[in-house]
Amino acid sequence: MNKVWENDLVGVLADVDQSELLYRDSILINKQDSLQFFVRIISQPAESFPNVKAVTGFYSDLEKWGFEDDYTQPEFIRKEKLREWLDDRLLIFKVEKRIRYNHEEVYNMFGVRVMPKLPSYEKDLKLIPVPIFSKKVNGMEQDVFLSRLVEKKFVGRITEVSHEANDTPPIVLWKEETEEDEQFTVYGVLEKHQYAHGGFNFELRDELKMLTLEEEWLDECYLTDESPHVAFVPIAHFQKLLHRLEEQKAVQVADSSDRETLPQEVAVSSLDKQTSPEIQSSRQEVAVSVMEKPTSEINVPIPKGNEKEQEFLELLFSHTQDAGLIYRKENLINFHTSMKSSSLVILSGMSGTGKTKLVELYSQSLGLKGEQLTVIPVSPSWTSDSDLIGYADTLNMVYRPGDSGLINALRKAEDDKDKLYIICFDEMNLARVEHYFSQFLSILEMDHGKRVLRLYNDDLESRLYNSAQYPPTIVIRENVLFVGTVNMDESTYHFSDKVLDRANVLSLDVMPFTEMKQLPEKKKGMVARADEVDYDTFESFQYKNRSLSLHDDELGLLWEVHQMMQNVNKQVGVGPRIVKQIDQYLGNLPAQEYILREDAFDLQVVQRVLTKVRGSEDQLRDLLGRYNREKDTVEGSLIIRLFDRYTNISIFKESRNVIKQKAKELKYNGYTM
Repeated sequence: MNKVWENDLVGVLADVDQSELLYRDSILINKQDSLQFFVRIISQPAESFPNVKAVTGFYSDLEKWGFEDDYTQPEFIRKEKLREWLDDRLLIFKVEKRIRYNHEEVYNMFGVRVMPKLPSYEKDLKLIPVPIFSKKVNGMEQDVFLSRLVEKKFVGRITEVSHEANDTPPIVLWKEETEEDEQFTVYGVLEKHQYAHGGFNFELRDELKMLTLEEEWLDECYLTDESPHVAFVPIAHFQKLLHRLEEQKAVQVADSSDRETLPQEVAVSSLDKQTSPEIQSSRQEVAVSVMEKPTSEINVPIPKGNEKEQEFLELLFSHTQDAGLIYRKENLINFHTSMKSSSLVILSGMSGTGKTKLVELYSQSLGLKGEQLTVIPVSPSWTSDSDLIGYADTLNMVYRPGDSGLINALRKAEDDKDKLYIICFDEMNLARVEHYFSQFLSILEMDHGKRVLRLYNDDLESRLYNSAQYPPTIVIRENVLFVGTVNMDESTYHFSDKVLDRANVLSLDVMPFTEMKQLPEKKKGMVARADEVDYDTFESFQYKNRSLSLHDDELGLLWEVHQMMQNVNKQVGVGPRIVKQIDQYLGNLPAQEYILREDAFDLQVVQRVLTKVRGSEDQLRDLLGRYNREKDTVEGSLIIRLFDRYTNISIFKESRNVIKQKAKELKYNGYTM
């Protein structure tokens, strides 16, 4: 089985004489004529990490960090150039174990970053990872952090260190940032920990002790912006630091019950979203200490490149207003989060609300130009893949791509892997998606690197005149984003479960018409062009959590919903794919005040689960309940009762509205779609 270790490790180019190496050298040229190298791990790994001292890296890991390989040079020069480049650098990385076809285990680096060696670096250096907490990262003041630390409450997520039960860090650092510099304080000694929805909670060995980290100590530690939430401390310094900390007097920390708190009913779910961000932040902080439920600031992993993402979001807000679109900011954030985390995003809504225009403005806000956005109007006459991607004309021995422009855009994206591309299928349900889109439905869920679109059989390649322009297969890279727009009316087809399993279906609502008067006047001409966001920058917006991080209660609710749906129809439910995609969505929620984690989970239940609740009144009466027209309420709904039991996760406002609408449809139509 493949396995991923998400905690950061530090390594250095392996020694040539290392017995662990399978090869004679720590750098080689592989079969793809690319540099491959082996890195010796010098930081403490997770307990579950095997006794593997060296892991494999590739040239592509270093390319973005400024190393350039000259393929025209002899092999020994290329290898020596890499050796010299790595000689004064350390690498930060995560590790993935893969099982090869011959059952051999290989350990590859990913998420590689680079930092310089300190002047004190020695060959036998061993580093201990120490988590760094701060107000900026964990959303609380230092005194709140300390009281929660002492009371064994959750103090927030740090993803770069191991969370395994036997990997409790004996100490943690608190970083206080001022205009002049940064100050670090050491706290400990910690004996046990748990890691859950709210991140770490710790158990002290005895009383809390503290020590200010002096500048000369900091000079010996590896602190870098490339891994900002962990300090790598040389083991000798770590042992001395721990000894000094144990000699300190205990720190007196005020009990959190002494603090001014809000009544228990003031939970995050009841925050007024119209309140200013500053007041919301204050309320959330208090709600955490009272309810023992972490805020979105603490729980949601903030992707790297956050500042650039915030700039992009502000530009998107501005562009949509300038263009006269009347979507709320919650809609725009939902759309952006879905684009970051989903293989396919489908925008649903009544005709004339600007769904296609939103896609165009999204691409303009990303600074995409020309073929980087391809809008494909779907024809009602499409019945097979060939209508979309084309076919091999064996009579004239040429490949004829479809008129949609899709193939040309994919070929361009395949060659320009550093640029971002968006493919939009406009009114995609005018024809049956399962017919003309069948290849894509299988491809989009494959791992990146395996997403290959086949145009024709390989044996035709040597016979077709334009095979150089249109090879038998096209690799669909991660730099291509797919989105569709749909209208739900009598002229369109409804989606099958095969489509819904693979798509985030967003229903876009328009704001009240009275608020349209408050929008700025629509500007004439083109929207101001933005600086282009390349693929690497967009990737920095993304949080690719390979292991499932949903809270147990969230998983429990999804499992109960799955069982309810199975009782109605054994062919319908909440599959593992949907659970993983909900997890990806929550992890990719950007830092903002409009959609909290509980709101995001509610939206995902609507977009990934309730879209599949379809059928007759006889099938769904118990699940959805009965609509009472006089009271305008739903009665006897199993799924609403379930939401009532899980209010610690969310109040499920949007989900309840959808169920109410579906119950209405059952009452008046006898079915819901």
